[in-house]
Amino acid sequence: MHLTEHGGASQAEELRKSKAQEFSDLMQALLERKGKFQIILIVLLSLNSMLVGINHTITTFHTYVPKFYCRDQKNFTCDYYVNGTECPSGYQFDENDDTTLAVEYSTVCGRAMLAPLINSLYFVGVTLGSIVCSSMSDVYGRRKLVIASLYGQAIMALAQYVSSHLMLFIVFRIMQGFFIQGLQTVSYALIMEYSPSRFRTVAATYWESNWAVGLGILGAVAYFVRDWRMLTLVLTLPVFLTLSYVWFIPESIVWLSTKQRRTEATRIIHKIAKFNRNEEVVQQSNALMLTEKEQPDAMSGGNDGNQKETQEKITMGVLMRNRILRKHLLSMVSVWFSVTLSYYGILYFLPNLAGSRHLNWEYGALIELLSYVMSYFIFAGFGRRMPMALLQYCNGGLILFMAILSALPPESYSQWWIVATALTAKGLAVSSFCGMFIFGSELLPTACRGLGLGLCGCAARTGSLLAPQLMALIGVFPTFLPLGIMSVLLVLAATITLFLPETLSTILPNTIEEADQTWGSPRN
Repeated sequence: MHLTEHGGASQAEELRKSKAQEFSDLMQALLERKGKFQIILIVLLSLNSMLVGINHTITTFHTYVPKFYCRDQKNFTCDYYVNGTECPSGYQFDENDDTTLAVEYSTVCGRAMLAPLINSLYFVGVTLGSIVCSSMSDVYGRRKLVIASLYGQAIMALAQYVSSHLMLFIVFRIMQGFFIQGLQTVSYALIMEYSPSRFRTVAATYWESNWAVGLGILGAVAYFVRDWRMLTLVLTLPVFLTLSYVWFIPESIVWLSTKQRRTEATRIIHKIAKFNRNEEVVQQSNALMLTEKEQPDAMSGGNDGNQKETQEKITMGVLMRNRILRKHLLSMVSVWFSVTLSYYGILYFLPNLAGSRHLNWEYGALIELLSYVMSYFIFAGFGRRMPMALLQYCNGGLILFMAILSALPPESYSQWWIVATALTAKGLAVSSFCGMFIFGSELLPTACRGLGLGLCGCAARTGSLLAPQLMALIGVFPTFLPLGIMSVLLVLAATITLFLPETLSTILPNTIEEADQTWGSPRN
């Protein structure tokens, strides 16, 4: 009797393994073949990148300070006091200029520090969102978090529109940053998990290029809509048009696979294959669904140790205990931090160019768009590892060149040398942005991709928070110091990148075990 039971259990286990392999083959047959469903999905999800770009930078227009003076002192300077009070009669702003937070809440002179504080607090929300939302996506799924983040940030934007106090605006702005970062990280993870390995570079580049398109849209709308509340409303209302297609966005089938929910994943595969008119995959999925009806346990994965392992994979402790993934994650954290620090550092270092600020904004958006297009040819043709390292080395060299110029007497060189070098360095930083998103997502398995990208996003946001403080050292210390720090960090991160594996055209691993098989045995 014991032998019979043992034999039956072995047969059931063999059946489960056989069906698991059939499901894995079916999933790869769908994902490794480019179809119109995946293309439409990538296009729709990449619209979220526009929202991220707009909301990360809209504070520039919110906090813009028009020309102003004190009502009782037209030759006003901020050190003008009456009875110890700065401009007691209030401020008068140029009526022909924008109506911004500075106009409504007088964030000038003694209150001028509120403008950078608003931006910094927004990125605090972004930092929290990068960890919390991405971790939740590993537990509850990509689709739910994309939808919650999309409409969560829109509701927070509408709350800013009706806010009656600056403190309320700041609170809503922080909460919007939380949802915006969740939208960025989880949308990108979903794109990567539905992209064929040969198509991931163009998918990632398209996602990133929508950031630049978003910047262009922001600058154009801000030119015509000069009131900050109306600007917020005009850029938010189109989000609700997504209600017409949000039903189209499926759950990630590779995420469902890591959660042993293969029956649900097979149904999604069947729908996608029918949409793509892929009859071979339709027939295979039909066969698997029939097997599930006849033998439900064969597709369930069983209540064994694998299920327990799946739950462990989403924790940071398990990820960091694995030698391979620990190396990948810490390496990418250093890359994301240094690249973001350099991007925002260059942004703050660039001198104010003459001409229309809206036109200059559009020039910057165009530079970023061209950099993303260039990124596709670089990362598709030459892989991830070497281009990422070379971009960071070159960027570090250009920033060091700016540091050396800044140490020379100003009359010994043209200021346009620094401007041209800074713009080139910004373009390289933008290309590095594209590469770090692709490389980071490919170096982490599906089971912990959300969590890993969230930690990388946290490192990036730390870089964006520290950049203005680092550049504020100019004037206290020689300009060479902050620029030199950025250069050294980029060179160190580039060197670390050289020790990572190449991931071009590789199939994304789903589990930690698959990652170990792909990149070598772990030594914990």
